[in-house]
Amino acid sequence: MIKKNRSWWKDDTIPNLIGRKQIDWSIFEYGTHIPMDFHEDFDTANQNIEIPLGQSKKALLTIEGSQFECNLSRINQKKQLREALQIRYDSNTELKDYMIAKFRSTYNYLFHKRSQAASTKNPITVPEQFAEYVEFYATDQPFVYELKLITNDVPIPENQPAIWWVCQGTSFSVQKQESVLWAPLKDSSGKTPHHWETMKDVRVNDIVLHYSNGALRAVSQVQEAAVEQPKPQSLSDQQWDEQGRLVVTEYHELNPPIQLTAISQDLLQLHITKGPINRKGGVNQGYLFPFTLQGLSVIQNKSKDTPWPEFTLLSEVEDVEQEVELVTLTDEETSAHIQSVKSYIQQQGFTYPDLMIENFYLSLKTKPFVILAGISGTGKTKLVQKFAEALGATEANGRFTLIPVRPDWSDPSDLIGYKDLSGTFRRGKLTYALEEASAQENQQKPYFVCLDEMNLARVEHYFSDLLSILETQRWQEERIVTDTVVGEEQVGRNIGIPENVFFIGTVNMDETTHPFSKKVLDRANTIEFNYIELDNFIGLEEAAVTPEVEIESLYPTARFLTSNYLQLKDAYAEYKDLIHDTVNQLVKINTILESIHAHVGFRVRDSICFYLIYNERYSLMTVEEAMDFQILQKILPRIQGNHSGVKKVIIELLVFSLNGFTSNSKAYVEGERDIEQEWKKLRKENNVKYPQTAQKLIYMLRRLDHDGFTSFWVS
Repeated sequence: MIKKNRSWWKDDTIPNLIGRKQIDWSIFEYGTHIPMDFHEDFDTANQNIEIPLGQSKKALLTIEGSQFECNLSRINQKKQLREALQIRYDSNTELKDYMIAKFRSTYNYLFHKRSQAASTKNPITVPEQFAEYVEFYATDQPFVYELKLITNDVPIPENQPAIWWVCQGTSFSVQKQESVLWAPLKDSSGKTPHHWETMKDVRVNDIVLHYSNGALRAVSQVQEAAVEQPKPQSLSDQQWDEQGRLVVTEYHELNPPIQLTAISQDLLQLHITKGPINRKGGVNQGYLFPFTLQGLSVIQNKSKDTPWPEFTLLSEVEDVEQEVELVTLTDEETSAHIQSVKSYIQQQGFTYPDLMIENFYLSLKTKPFVILAGISGTGKTKLVQKFAEALGATEANGRFTLIPVRPDWSDPSDLIGYKDLSGTFRRGKLTYALEEASAQENQQKPYFVCLDEMNLARVEHYFSDLLSILETQRWQEERIVTDTVVGEEQVGRNIGIPENVFFIGTVNMDETTHPFSKKVLDRANTIEFNYIELDNFIGLEEAAVTPEVEIESLYPTARFLTSNYLQLKDAYAEYKDLIHDTVNQLVKINTILESIHAHVGFRVRDSICFYLIYNERYSLMTVEEAMDFQILQKILPRIQGNHSGVKKVIIELLVFSLNGFTSNSKAYVEGERDIEQEWKKLRKENNVKYPQTAQKLIYMLRRLDHDGFTSFWVS
């Protein structure tokens, strides 16, 4: 038996054949989607070992004696009420380069067509007679497949037909009857509008979509290219110039017609240059407009009840959202990737305190904005760079953007962009990064934006708008979206902050920098770099590198860092006990902070709970260690001042950090007992509940006693 579904084919008489896949752009970009009809073939090849829904399993592809790693992922496509199976090798550049080299003919053709297209949202395929294929064969091992490549060394001709859209109005029926298009050479003022001039570019076999009275009513294939010819007699009642251009084309009526309202919004997303659709979703005034193969494919996808003639079927009519489905990592896979990141950073010769990388990861996972604070030269920027590199993001590939902050920044224009005197919008570095990260083919890749020396200018002046936009995060079709950062009138489309973009600010606190407001502190984890071990040489010696924990060749997708929760209710049912325990601790802390109006609200509560939840999921540290980081990073930066009330709060928090209680703090506040001596005693016994918090509070208390003023930012 032979079966076929989209670009897949199988003949059951061929031993061990799982299926043959026609080469398309996905093979060079990420892998391939496997149609439902072929799921059972892969299940059989995998000896019926099931992959749980929403998870993936490592697989091996054997090609001409070489082996390449990939993931076989089973995805829950809730929007389509179905599951999907995919072979993914997004970051395996060795395999992608191999495929490009082997299928050079298809790659060159598709690359050329994609570069010419107004949008690559819909698939572009090569003509069938020039198609190349990869065949998947089962082996005696599950999740190990033998691949056979069927290549074509003949260059593929690029003379695909052009696509046009003609607005005919009341002249539709007459021109259809005569199988022609006709447009004047000049208007009443002697000029030739571009929508008439396009007639001279029409060629034989081009495809024309015919629009009239609110709907597409026919499609035609051009039989004779445009020639100059007087207005046909049948159009004599039309108030046009007598001289014009005529095209002979064979009409095929679309039944039922395709209403403009059903397709206009999708076509708007293609941004077709000088196309027929205006910003309001209507049609532009004019006659013949250039259109695209992608636009035709969108219309065909939206009109599956309308029979289309064979000459229009130039691309697969397929749900293209499959191509950008993000693979969800299991908690075990996430933990393994974190260890790989740590190993990579150490192998690069950089060392950080225990749990620093885990803390940085959890902070980014909780909220895509983290502040790294400390004295100059402690490796803050290097941590960001190396962490990004470990996930495949570098300056070279455009996924790591370093933006040095200037002291004269007073608004977002230096980040986002501005209009010059001519009215042209000049993009800022951040806008370039957001545009690239939001492109369909990049949605599965993490992007990092590092604002270096972030507080040289007042953060509230140039970054406040972006912080407010981050607060608009919401779920939309299983992805996190925000309000618009830069609009259609500036860059041609609305761009928010994609879920795969992560902001990190590095700061040095001295007399040349500005402090942070609570608005900034509430929205970030502040990680401090002030405890330096100059004699730590781990990572500098070759012997310190352990090959068995080398970083994996496959980078995780952006979902490695993307938040799973936006509101506490998203996690409450599953982590109710942990949430209650955490909030009980925060209630005690808030009771202390209220006296100096430094208590926290729901935003900080949720953020700390999410941090603790992720930590439990990935088993990175103890609950006490995680809570210690959160008090240090989310609570203490709010405390500053020069009066007795601040000292009372610091001492009460110190007592709480030593043992988790506040009931015996009065004696320490009133000076009857020495809190620093108690801290030294418990620290020596290794019996401090929150040791990092306690140590920072001791420094803050010493500074208050010595200088009469203290804050988190000085030590």
